[in-house]
Amino acid sequence: MERKEKTLFKRREHVPAKFSHELPLLSLDEIVGLDRYQFERRARARAASAYLGDGVVLCRVMGRYKLYVSGRDVGFGAHVVMDGIWEPWIPAFMGRQIKSGMHVADVGANHGYYTVLMAELVGPAGRVLAVEPHPETCQLLRKSVDVNGYAGRTDVVECAVGEFAGETLTLFVPENEPKNAHVLHEAREGALSIRSERLGDLLAGWPKIDFIKIDVEGAEEAALSGAAQLIERDRPMLLLEYNIYRCRNPEGLLSWLIALYGDLEELDLTGTLRPVSRSDLLDRAHTEDWMLYCSR
Repeated sequence: MERKEKTLFKRREHVPAKFSHELPLLSLDEIVGLDRYQFERRARARAASAYLGDGVVLCRVMGRYKLYVSGRDVGFGAHVVMDGIWEPWIPAFMGRQIKSGMHVADVGANHGYYTVLMAELVGPAGRVLAVEPHPETCQLLRKSVDVNGYAGRTDVVECAVGEFAGETLTLFVPENEPKNAHVLHEAREGALSIRSERLGDLLAGWPKIDFIKIDVEGAEEAALSGAAQLIERDRPMLLLEYNIYRCRNPEGLLSWLIALYGDLEELDLTGTLRPVSRSDLLDRAHTEDWMLYCSR
């Protein structure tokens, strides 16, 4: 009898874990409510992917959404294909800020990782603008929006946002790293010619703008400049990547933001907001990117 009980105990200990396709999708409430580490673990447990051919992979991200990515993308695609998660501290934060019916913009949308989350958060009464300049990535972004059922509430625009509209800009896309594509001020072999639009023009027909995320690899000043009047009118929540070494006039940018919003905050890697001072942001000893948050 004793031997039989030990055998049964061992069998219970070694019951295999469920496969990702057997787990229920994460709910939006879980994405918003879990801490960064719980969310990351559960999203990884639900990661799944399928190679579709022509270098395209369809994967499950955040334990909930389908995303088309390039199989050649090492910097972003490889992570979401294997782990189903990217920057887990940001989705929960967005979920706490973006509400049903809001009008929001994802500037530098890449494959649409944040776009599809935004689209579910705003609901059918809301609206999303997703801007991506890289043609191949933008094509995958459109498919990701479509496959998740959010095409009716999402405007996808293939362009760079800048201070002026109608310019021809040079976009350099590092090999296997399309998320780091950036605008150059000089010609470069292998770079793409793209058009520019003003963010304010793209949003001109909207009655309001509530939230803007901007991550455009050093073109943040130009993007903000092209929407300055709209931002001054609505004072939307801003989630903005900032790096003094990719900023032409950091003092001027920070003065403008502080005049509009008052104190600035940093979103840290746990998804927590912390006050950040002007002197911190102007300290050239800090070389890493800041994720700034501005709110009225």
